[in-house]
Amino acid sequence: MPDSPPFDRRRQTDRRTRPTTPWSRASLFGARAQFRRKEDAEKYYYVDRYSLRACLVIFVTLLLSVSDAFLTLRLISLGAVEANPVMNFFLTQGPVVFLAAKYLITGVCLLWFLVYKNYRIFGTSVRVKHLAGFVMLTYVILIVYEIVLLLLATSGEIHSGMGGTSLSKSFTASSIVW
Repeated sequence: MPDSPPFDRRRQTDRRTRPTTPWSRASLFGARAQFRRKEDAEKYYYVDRYSLRACLVIFVTLLLSVSDAFLTLRLISLGAVEANPVMNFFLTQGPVVFLAAKYLITGVCLLWFLVYKNYRIFGTSVRVKHLAGFVMLTYVILIVYEIVLLLLATSGEIHSGMGGTSLSKSFTASSIVW
């Protein structure tokens, strides 16, 4: 009996020619937590599992965002004015719509940050995961600012000025506008 070539079970196309999308079965149930090769660090890549640190940054940022929403509602009830025109639109629709929009917009953006955390921003050495940390820090600063406004408003330290008595969540060149 002549020797026949073994049956070739390989695919005709190489699956490695296209990157794995973040929504594929391999991405959802795989085991890759980081890149495997040094040259892969220079390319865009997805991971299958996310580090505890990345998940904590996303979770804390989402909690800070929700805290910001509740503090904003409290400040609005004391006469503050929302400085963000997009969120001001949702605020005019009611507090439930405002809270839902704030949560959904922030949640979708943070999910995008998590999935694309290894992408370089504009071809620089800065990756999306660094941007997520910056957003978290920005929320911390915003919440401290809102707490200061809340303390000033409830202690009676706020004085009317510049033709109005309402609080404002925005800065002028020299001071906080009251």
